Amino acid sequence: IDRDVILLMDDSVLANYIPSYGDRLALFHFCRSQNPASKRKLGLFERLREKMKLRKQSTTEPQSEETPETSKPKSRSKARKRQIEIGWIHADNKETKQVRTKQGGGTRKLAMNINAGYNEILKEGKELFFPDGTSSKGDECEFLFEVWDFRQNVLPADVSVGKIFEAVKLPNLRFYIATRPIESADSTSNTGSENNDDTSIISLHSDFSEEVADVTMPTNNSPEWSVVTDLAMVPNLNITVDEEVFIMAEDVSDPHNISDPEITFGPNLGDESDLENTVVYVPPETSETGIQTKQITIRHGSCLHDMISEFSDPETLTKKLEFRRLLPDNSEEAGSGAGVVRDVYSNFWQEFYDRCTLGTTMKVPFIRHDFQADTWKAVGRIFLKGYKDCQYIPIKLALPFMEEMLFGAVYSDLIECFLQFVSTQEREILQHALQDFSSVEFDELLEVLDCYECRRQVSADNFREILKEISHKELVQKPMFVLDCWKEITESQISLTFEELNEMYAKLLPTAKK
Repeated sequence: IDRDVILLMDDSVLANYIPSYGDRLALFHFCRSQNPASKRKLGLFERLREKMKLRKQSTTEPQSEETPETSKPKSRSKARKRQIEIGWIHADNKETKQVRTKQGGGTRKLAMNINAGYNEILKEGKELFFPDGTSSKGDECEFLFEVWDFRQNVLPADVSVGKIFEAVKLPNLRFYIATRPIESADSTSNTGSENNDDTSIISLHSDFSEEVADVTMPTNNSPEWSVVTDLAMVPNLNITVDEEVFIMAEDVSDPHNISDPEITFGPNLGDESDLENTVVYVPPETSETGIQTKQITIRHGSCLHDMISEFSDPETLTKKLEFRRLLPDNSEEAGSGAGVVRDVYSNFWQEFYDRCTLGTTMKVPFIRHDFQADTWKAVGRIFLKGYKDCQYIPIKLALPFMEEMLFGAVYSDLIECFLQFVSTQEREILQHALQDFSSVEFDELLEVLDCYECRRQVSADNFREILKEISHKELVQKPMFVLDCWKEITESQISLTFEELNEMYAKLLPTAKK
């Protein structure tokens, strides 16, 4: 007896099988409430068909009215947009810093057309941070607006989002809407104009020659160096002299004849007493016998690509290199020797910093989909060759990254290096939290830590430990593939100790004195 048979039976017949009247009522109710399986499936299909009909009607009607039949599919239109981030940096008379979320700023993510440029990003930024023309800092009409790129430089008006993605190869881009009050901008321009009014043009003329006090002139016709140490020839002009100016003259028999002097800036060849701040490069003495010479052509603006292509050959490390640089008009640049070699390495690493690294003061390489193991090994050979030929070390690379590559361990202060890796605004918040965790804005701190994927609950007791873990992840763990490729090239080739590397970093860092 199945469900269909029970529905055909009356109560007296069913009582022979189920004596209790209540049980019979419950059974009848249950059987009537159950639909056949075929009918259930049929109802499901009907509902699906109805939904599909509604979707077709909703998609076909607007397309028939607004878009032609030959329009591109929806998937194509999505491909023409990229995800970007927009922040807000505000400058007043005291400081310039990023506006946080609770003040109406923060970092906003949105999809932007790849052809969008300066004006489109500015328009989106105003709508995000100045809804209805107002913000926490004031009305829109009270500020001057600029669009900055991820390096916090002004974005050129003719550069699109797609071009920047193609150039820098970063996974995502962040732009900033930079604002400053109109009053401060006017005062800055007025100050600049006043300074321009006070600026005088210095011209060498025979009328001033009588007022020059301490000028040493040669007594014969041989070229000599002369030192100008008096500025009485230019009255009422405040000039701070940081370096000595050396004048080389062919014929100075007439002290009043200075109509066409040749002025060059350089060392005093006859005086070697003040060289304590100058490190003279002396190339290593190597035997020229049996060393092959390889000429490398570097095109203007393509130093990174040309160097990687040439150093993809491991034999390049065993050869003496001669660089030939081409100017934008395809003419060869004049110059040769150690200075040109160092210029080439300097240009390469500068392009490498811009296109292949992340960070502010200290940088680390990031993984690029178009850089495979062979490409990273070629960069490692450039690093090794630059160090061997002219002691060139790319000091913008983070010190923990360099230590892991050369020594297999990190000896420097990870937190201190990480603070030089993050942006200025993030550095201020992290330093404040390190000094006094209880007084820091906790929402701002969580926002910074979330940018670096913090997965632990932060407190005053464990904050320093968590920050050290994040520093190691960003400076060492993320670029580990690059480190492994470079280690394979530089292992047992560079003999440096931790103290020597630290001293070299300290000497190569530019200061006002050097």
